[in-house]
Amino acid sequence: MAAQPMNVLELGKTPASTVLKLSWPTILEQIAFTVLNFADTAMVGVLGAACTAAVGITAPVLWLVNGIIAAVSVGFSVQVAQDVGAGDLDRASSVIRQAFVFSALSGGALTLICFLLTPVLPALMGAEDQVLPLAGQYFGVVCFSFFFNSLETVMAATLRCMGNTRTPMTANIIAIVLNIFLNWLFIFPPLTVQIGGNSFTIPRAGMGPAGAALGTVLSIGAATVLVLLPLLQGKSGLKLSLGGKFSFDGPVLVRAAFLGIPVALERITMSLGQVAYLRIVSTMGTTAVAAHHLAVQAESLSYLPSFGFSVAATTLVGQSVGASQPEKGLNFGRIAANMGFACMSVTGVLLFVLAAPIISIFTRDAAVIALGASLLRVVAFAQPGEAWANIYTGALRGAGDSRWPFYINLVGVWGIRVLLAVIFVFGFGLGLQWVWVAMFADLTFRGIVCRRRFLRQNWYH
Repeated sequence: MAAQPMNVLELGKTPASTVLKLSWPTILEQIAFTVLNFADTAMVGVLGAACTAAVGITAPVLWLVNGIIAAVSVGFSVQVAQDVGAGDLDRASSVIRQAFVFSALSGGALTLICFLLTPVLPALMGAEDQVLPLAGQYFGVVCFSFFFNSLETVMAATLRCMGNTRTPMTANIIAIVLNIFLNWLFIFPPLTVQIGGNSFTIPRAGMGPAGAALGTVLSIGAATVLVLLPLLQGKSGLKLSLGGKFSFDGPVLVRAAFLGIPVALERITMSLGQVAYLRIVSTMGTTAVAAHHLAVQAESLSYLPSFGFSVAATTLVGQSVGASQPEKGLNFGRIAANMGFACMSVTGVLLFVLAAPIISIFTRDAAVIALGASLLRVVAFAQPGEAWANIYTGALRGAGDSRWPFYINLVGVWGIRVLLAVIFVFGFGLGLQWVWVAMFADLTFRGIVCRRRFLRQNWYH
C-alpha cells in the first residue's frame, strides 16, 4: 500500500477541492462515531427513561475526559502538521513517538481516576434514586474505554495532520458495526427464537446500560488497533517506532503544553458549564433529563460536517504556517468555514422540520418525544453559528493560536449559556426550551467572535 501524501497544500486542483478531499473522510468518521453513541442511546432507550437518564447523566464527565484527550491530541498533532509543512520529517517522527507514549500514560491515568470516582459521580451529577445504580454500573465500565480512546484519538489526529483521513474513517466505521452487535449481545436478556416446531435460545448477557458500556470499550479498542497499524508499518509516510531507548523531548512537551493546555482549559470550562447546565435541567425531573440528553444526541448529528471541515482547517492552516505561507492558510480557513456554514444551514432546516421523528428513533415515551422535539426546533437556528465556532476554532488551533478559543469559550459558556439559563429558569420560572435558547445565544456568539479573530490574522504574528 502506497504512503498517503503528507504535505497536502496542493492535494486538490483548487483550494476548495483540497478542503473537500480532507473533509469528507472525517465527516464519515464523525457519522460513525455519532452512530456509535446513538446505538448506545437508542438500544438502552428501549429499556425506559431511567436507563436513558443513566447514560445521559454522566455525559458531562465523559465530555471532560474527552476534552483532556483532545488537548493532548492538539498539542502533538498540530506540531506534526507544522513540521510536515516545514519539511522537517525527522522532528515530525519524534513528535509522533512522544505522542504515543504520552497518550498511553494519560489515558491510563484517566481510566484509573474515573474508576475510583465511580461510586460518587452519579450522585454529584444530580441523578435521582432510581437512576443512581444504573448510572454507576454504566460509568464503572465505560471508564475503561478512556485508555483506548486516548490512544485512538491522538494517533488518529497525527494521521489526519499528515493528510491520511481515510484510516481513521475506516477504523471507526468498523468500530460502529462491532459496537451495535456487541450492544445487542450485552444489553438485552437471552432471546428465545422459534423456527418451525423447534425453539432455541440465543445467550445474551442482559446487562442493561453496563452492557452498552462494555460494547463501547471493546469497539474503541478495536478502532485503536486499526489506527495504530499504518503508523507502526510506516504506510502513512512516517513510522511510529517503539524500539530502542526512549526519553521525553523537552521542547516537544513544552510546545505540546503551549498548544494543549488552552484546549484542556477550554474543554474543562465547557464541561463544568455542562455540569452546571445539566444540574439546572435535573431540577425539572427525569423526563426533562431524558429529553435533554436525547436532543443533545440528535443535535450532534447536525454538526458533523463542521467537524470534518474543522479537521481540514487545522491540517491545512497548520501546514501553511509551517511552510511560512500564512495567506494560503487564511484562504483555506475561510473556504472551510464557508462550506461548513452552508452545510449546517441545511441541517438546521432538517432539524426543525424532522424534530419529532428524529427523537422518536431513541425512545417510545410520548412526553420525552414532545419535549425533545421542541428543543431541536430551538437549536436548529444555532447551526450556522455553530459551524463558524467549530471550524474557525480548528483553523486557529492549526495556526498555533489555541488560547483565544479558550477565552471565547469561557465567555460564551459561563457568561452567556449558564447565566441566561439560571435567569430563565430560576428568575422567570421558564421551561426547558428556554435553557436551550441560552445555548443558541452562546453558540451564535462564539461563532461570530471566532470568525472575527481568525480573519484579522493576529494569530500569525
